[in-house]
Amino acid sequence: MRTKSTLIMLMVMLVGLTTFYSCNCDECPSPTNQVSQYTLDKTIVQTNTTNVATGFETIFSDMIPDSTGRANFSQVFVDAARFYDDNSGYFFVETLDSFAWCVAHINHDLIATARAGAQDQNGKFFIKEIVETVRYSGSGFVEYYKLNPATGTKERKLSFVTNIPSAQWFIGTGFYGDPPEKYYDPLDAQKEVLLEVNNTMAKGMGAILKDIYTQEEDQITFCQHFIDHIRFFDNGSGYFFINDFDGVNIAHGADASHQGQNDYDLKDTHGAYIIRDMIDIAKNQGSGYYQYYWNNPATGNEETKIVFVTRIPETNYFIASGFYVQ
Repeated sequence: MRTKSTLIMLMVMLVGLTTFYSCNCDECPSPTNQVSQYTLDKTIVQTNTTNVATGFETIFSDMIPDSTGRANFSQVFVDAARFYDDNSGYFFVETLDSFAWCVAHINHDLIATARAGAQDQNGKFFIKEIVETVRYSGSGFVEYYKLNPATGTKERKLSFVTNIPSAQWFIGTGFYGDPPEKYYDPLDAQKEVLLEVNNTMAKGMGAILKDIYTQEEDQITFCQHFIDHIRFFDNGSGYFFINDFDGVNIAHGADASHQGQNDYDLKDTHGAYIIRDMIDIAKNQGSGYYQYYWNNPATGNEETKIVFVTRIPETNYFIASGFYVQ
């Protein structure tokens, strides 16, 4: 009886393993509590697109009422806000009308061209599908095939697109190819999201501060408006804050009443000068992770908080965002 039971168990295990290794990569179950590279990339492009769209919507509603000014703003941001190590992550902005005019793109030859009839490498009218996705669902993922500017080869691209309501435009970004079968601990995956979205915001905002809002008062106003409504992570706990190198809070996405306060002497619950340490990271490394202890307002408990800090290029500001480790 024991031999028969053992044989049955071995057969069940063999069937399970055969099913696992024969399934499509995107459908394969990941190791327990692990995040696949594919899932991580989807999270990064969705978070990045949603964050930037939210920032654009606030600026367009509060500071830039005309379409010409909005288009210029979009192009300046898009040109600078590249992400991923190979810079293959980029944004594109187009209109939601029947022509799908290109408003902003890293390929300047596409600007001001009607994109509704654009086809991918397999003949798919992918812009038409994107417009329909945004019109009827507000946002979503669209898959198509095109040349990856980083490799020069035809690859699958999965883009996340969402609307910018005040302009009747959409914005999108995506990732190329089939990600390697790589898995992350959930904490490491969350840290990767922080890195990518923080660096993206720093690059885009830095270009805006350099080329559009060049006066200090206008720069502060822009920073406060741009990050004001941005929230990310599933529970909405992700937000950005910006301080200058003197420690003064320039903008705070979760607590506008904190703006203008000097945080240079701010300590965590273990006595670390957290803003001084973040300034050191921004000045000396340009960017990096930082960990400290803080009372989580959602739980009321002291918890470890991990943030990613990035210097905003050509400024004496840093931008940061983080999450609590529970």
